[in-house]
Amino acid sequence: MDASDQLCIRCPRLGGEAPFTYCLREGGTLPCYRIVACWQPYFPVASYLKERLSPRQWQELEGRRPKEKLSSLLELIDAAKGSKKT
Repeated sequence: MDASDQLCIRCPRLGGEAPFTYCLREGGTLPCYRIVACWQPYFPVASYLKERLSPRQWQELEGRRPKEKLSSLLELIDAAKGSKKT
């Protein structure tokens, strides 16, 4: 088991506990857009990420923002409608 698997906090997006390793890969090729805000009180996560991400990846991570709630809800409704048709 990796030591970062043992680091867990409550994830505001999931509503439950999540390990640091989940946050590192939640965004696909990038960490979750909230990783710095969530983990910075516990250790210097921004420095950690800057050492491991390319400059392009770091810029992309800094520029990522969540979708607005209404947009997310509409996408979920459309997906649910689509799954009912099959």
